[in-house]
Amino acid sequence: MCMRYLAIAAAIIVILAGVIFNTAGKKMMQATSGDGPVVVLPEPDSTGARLFKQYCAQCHGLPEIDTHTAADWPRAVERMMTNMSASGQQMPSEGERNLIRAYLVRHAK
Repeated sequence: MCMRYLAIAAAIIVILAGVIFNTAGKKMMQATSGDGPVVVLPEPDSTGARLFKQYCAQCHGLPEIDTHTAADWPRAVERMMTNMSASGQQMPSEGERNLIRAYLVRHAK
């Protein structure tokens, strides 16, 4: 019985590690400061850009807006919400999430 719990715990750890370190390609891992390239955001002083920077840079460098298409950004945002929740990061409110999603969709190619 103890071995069963250890196997379950190990499986959970592997799954969580996969969720936390999942990326959408090299662009998702670009740093926003330091040694990596700086991502230039459209409308950098807008509420959407500010929230995008605030929440999305908690776990990884900011991705370029063209990392996803306008049709793909809503799914990506929801996937990141799951990742943020699983890793204990600060979560945006539903209204903030809607602003981030709208900002990304509006500026995607």
